[in-house]
Amino acid sequence: MMSFLKQIKLCFVLLSIILGQASADVYYLGGMFTQHYRDGTYAEWGKYSRLGVNIAIKHVNDDDLLDGDKIFMPDENIIDYHCWNENVELMTQSLIKKNVLAIVGAECSDPAVLMANVAADENVPIISYGANASVLSSEKNFPWFLRVITPSKKYEKHLLDLASKYGAREIAVFHTTDTWGTGGALALQNAALEMNINIARVFSFPRDTSQTIIDDHIKALSETNLKHIFLISPTPDTVKFFKGINKYDLNKSEYKFYASEMILNNTPMDAIDGATGYFSPIAGLPDSEELDNYVKMYEKISGETADLNSANFIYSVLSYDQILLVSEAIKSTKIKNLEVSRKNIMSELRQVSFFGASGKISFQNGSNDRLNMPINIMKFTGKKDGKMRFTRIAQTDTIFNELRLIKE
Repeated sequence: MMSFLKQIKLCFVLLSIILGQASADVYYLGGMFTQHYRDGTYAEWGKYSRLGVNIAIKHVNDDDLLDGDKIFMPDENIIDYHCWNENVELMTQSLIKKNVLAIVGAECSDPAVLMANVAADENVPIISYGANASVLSSEKNFPWFLRVITPSKKYEKHLLDLASKYGAREIAVFHTTDTWGTGGALALQNAALEMNINIARVFSFPRDTSQTIIDDHIKALSETNLKHIFLISPTPDTVKFFKGINKYDLNKSEYKFYASEMILNNTPMDAIDGATGYFSPIAGLPDSEELDNYVKMYEKISGETADLNSANFIYSVLSYDQILLVSEAIKSTKIKNLEVSRKNIMSELRQVSFFGASGKISFQNGSNDRLNMPINIMKFTGKKDGKMRFTRIAQTDTIFNELRLIKE
């Protein structure tokens, strides 16, 4: 028969467990993710960004990173906003009304600006893994916004560095007239002035413009002697651009194309034929134990082999890290014995410093930009076994932020 003292100890243990369970908190997140574009086209990368979120939430909860607390993002808290501005303020407000601690995703720059404005009015953190328009860098203008992606001005600058290494002295620029496209074009213009490279022709057009308009621009390009061509546009317009390049048979050895977006697996063959050989920037993934662990989780949950040169995989990593960023902010808030509120979380988000699967994550004072994130330049080598194949040909070093070639 159990002694009285042992019974007391057992009761104490059970009471501790019960009280511990009762004191555990659950934090809900909202998600603004693109699953389909406005025209109904499937946004393949959206699948992988949501996969990264699911892996992160499972990791945080299963491995008890929050000491008994949990985070969740149920399906009813995820909105497909189609990477488009229409009704995005109302969508954001609908998530805020669900008392979410923060909203993640927000991967498209134009609508991310609208989300960030709503967030500032409602005092709710917005964390993005993909909205890299330069305008979003300002903490003063967007105090409730942060991102784990490099701003586009660095992407355009390093693409121009690559063009310079290939002897470019004059270039043509194609860009959309949304926040991201105009901001990237301005960044490219500033870099070109510093490097004494002449922007000889500029072709601009709205997002989701017609194939005919883009074809007309490319026809005008074909009548010039410009051989180094830059494109700053979302994925659907990037596909149309390369369809036009194929139509006018410009994908020849004397031409070099530099585009802000990596095309994805569901790209039509005529666009693939036009795009083969082009260059595109993407976040670099430094070798680390954190990345190795993510690869293991990714392969187990997805059933796919991780391709570290794939835009889909890289987006999944960045999306995973945005959730870890929230988790780190929650931990930091609780360590300081502060209430886990939206206001305190926003403050801690700006102060955290940790290693995620994409490398070290910390933020510049007064900025929404991540510090010292490496950038890779990828070369598209065509489609094989149903997959887009990219090879890393250049990378930045995180000390001097200079681009160096790896191989041709």
